[in-house]
Amino acid sequence: MTHQSNTNDEFKIGVGFLIPATATVAFFFSVFTENYLLGIFLSVAGILVWFIYTAIMQTSMPNVTGNIIILFGSLLSVAVFLNYGLGRNMFGGFNFNLEGVAVAAIFLLFSVLLGVLFKDRGASLVTPTAPQKSPLPNLPIDTKEKEDRASFSDEPGTSYNNVFYDEYEPEDYEGYYPEYYENFWGEEDEE
Repeated sequence: MTHQSNTNDEFKIGVGFLIPATATVAFFFSVFTENYLLGIFLSVAGILVWFIYTAIMQTSMPNVTGNIIILFGSLLSVAVFLNYGLGRNMFGGFNFNLEGVAVAAIFLLFSVLLGVLFKDRGASLVTPTAPQKSPLPNLPIDTKEKEDRASFSDEPGTSYNNVFYDEYEPEDYEGYYPEYYENFWGEEDEE
């Protein structure tokens, strides 16, 4: 059953990749025909329809999600730059509109930031196959502590005092919080 569901999930993800591929091809066609406004709509619609598809089909996000976000953000910034940041003058040259260039750069910045965040998120969701080594070193336990641990039991009536901490005496602290020690140590305050 698990193999069947994995195959179905992989099939849904594969079909879902047709959406960004189609949107990318349509984007380049619109740029070559110099219809830059259509390129803006295609770059936004491509990533939006892909996210809607993955939500409706309930598929997991593939590892390349961050790369696809960066790709469509780059396409969007190129289309914005070509439509609003670049113009032709009457001599056949090009003029740069600084506001359009700035908006294209802002789109590129935020799409790259969002894509990098999705790349890190995808890497953190992958479960490692090798066992993880403990970050704490294995410290040797002295024989007295081993004996204390071996003699310690969880039976009722066993005192938890002085099992591991010989220097700690609860009587030294009884005056500070009497209600706490009355409930914790099972003793009543003597006044």
